[in-house]
Amino acid sequence: MSKRKEAKINKEKPIKILDEEVDPDNMPILYHKALANPVELERQLKSIANAWHEGSIRSAMLALESDLEHG
Repeated sequence: MSKRKEAKINKEKPIKILDEEVDPDNMPILYHKALANPVELERQLKSIANAWHEGSIRSAMLALESDLEHG
């Protein structure tokens, strides 16, 4: 079963990372990363946001989820 379907079945609650919500239905890969190691996910998001998204954590989240989903 895919992580996206798994998150919908479990009805997990969103997690806050860097003042942004990680919703298991919309960002299942980042959600599981946040559960496993939130400090490392924060580090990655800050780095991506500063390098490519003018500091936008939300944009970094969307880009990272997409990259991991299709990569």
